[in-house]
Amino acid sequence: MSRLASVLVPFALGTALAAQTTVFTGARILPGGAPPIADGVLVVTGGRIAAVGDAATPVPDGAAIVDCRGRTITPGLIDASFRGGAAAGDLNEQGDEVTPHLRALDSLDPDDPALARARAAGVTAVHLMPGTRNVIGGLGCVVKTAGTDPAAMLVKADVSLRIVMGSEPSAENRAIRGGRVDSIYYRRPTTRMGVVWETRRAFHEAKQALELSLGATPAPPDRGREVLQRVLRGDLTAYTTARSEQDIRTALRIAAEFGYRTVIDEAQDAWVVADELLAAQVTVLLGAPSAAQVQGSAGRDGADPRYATAKLLADRGIPFVITTGTNTAALELVREAMFAARNGVAPAQAIDAVTIAPARLLGIADRTGSLAAGKDADFVVWSHDPLDPAAVAESVHIDGKPVPASR
Repeated sequence: MSRLASVLVPFALGTALAAQTTVFTGARILPGGAPPIADGVLVVTGGRIAAVGDAATPVPDGAAIVDCRGRTITPGLIDASFRGGAAAGDLNEQGDEVTPHLRALDSLDPDDPALARARAAGVTAVHLMPGTRNVIGGLGCVVKTAGTDPAAMLVKADVSLRIVMGSEPSAENRAIRGGRVDSIYYRRPTTRMGVVWETRRAFHEAKQALELSLGATPAPPDRGREVLQRVLRGDLTAYTTARSEQDIRTALRIAAEFGYRTVIDEAQDAWVVADELLAAQVTVLLGAPSAAQVQGSAGRDGADPRYATAKLLADRGIPFVITTGTNTAALELVREAMFAARNGVAPAQAIDAVTIAPARLLGIADRTGSLAAGKDADFVVWSHDPLDPAAVAESVHIDGKPVPASR
C-alpha cells in the first residue's frame, strides 16, 4: 500500500473511527497560537482532541494509527466573514433599512454549495452574517461547514450585529423626486448621509429608551431595540462593513459617539487609516487580501486596496483576521493567508489569522481554532505546508469525523 493510501484508507472508516481513539503520527503540526511541532502526534477520541505533542506523546493501546509523515496538520480554518451559506437573496431582508432582530441562522442552508467548497479547502467553521444591503442587517452566528441540521451545525448564536457603511444600503434606491412612489425602495436612503443617519437614529432611539427604562415601568418589548441596547451595554459586538477610508472613519466615529465596541469588516483602505484604527483599538477583518491584484474587483466604494496592508497592520500591532469576505474574486481562505504571507506577513501569523485569531474574536476559542486537549477535533491534514501553493487539503475533520467535499 502506498504512503498516501495508508493515510486515506482509515479516513474512509468515518463514524467507526470517530467512536474510538485515532492517533495521527509523524506530521508537522501547526497547533495555532503556539510553536510548530516537527514530528507531532495528534490523539483524537470521541470527536475531541485528547492530546497533541511531539513524538514522545503516549499512544493509547488499541488506537487506530494514521501515518502522516511528510504532511502538515493545522486546526480547521475559520472564515470570520463568509459570503454564502444561504440561498441567494435570503440574507437581505429589504422590508426595512434597520432589522437588528433578524438572525442569519434562520436562512442557513446546509446544502449551499459554498459550504461544500469551503470545507473542501480546509474551512471547518464560518461566521455567517446577514447581507450588506441593509443599514443594520441583523445578527450573525458561527456554524460548522458540515451537517444537515442548522441547530446541530451551530457553534455560537448571536455573535455579531452587522452594520453596513458605504453605497450598498442605498444602491438602486430612488429619491421621491425621481418618479412615482411604487416601490419600497423610494423610502430607503439614497446617499451615504442617509445610511449614516439611519444608523445614528436607530442607536439614538435605543439609547433613549434604555435611559428612560431605568427606574420606570418597562415599555412594551421592541426586539430590534433590545438588540441595539445589547450593543450599547457591551454585551454584543457590532461588525461594521466599511471598505473606503471615508467609511472606516465614519464607522469609528459612530462607534465612539455611542460608546459601543465594533470590528471593521472588509477594510480595504485600512492602510490609509492605520493611526485611527490603532487609536480605536479595533480588530480589522481583511476581506480577500488578494483582491488588489484582480482587475475590476478592487476599489469597492472608492477604496484603494494594497498588497501590503496585512503586513502594515502586523507591523503596527493592529489585530487583524483574514477572510474571504464579500468579494466574488476572493481565493480560497488558505490562499488568502498564503497571499498575505507572500507579501510580508510572518507565516505563523498568517496561519493564526485564519485559525486562532478568528476563534478568539468570535468567542469560540474554547472549542476550536487551535489544537489542544479538550477542544473539538476540527483539523486538516495538508499534503504540504498549507502556505505552499501546491498544498491541498487531503482530509478535513469536523468533530473527529472526516467530512466529504459534498454530501
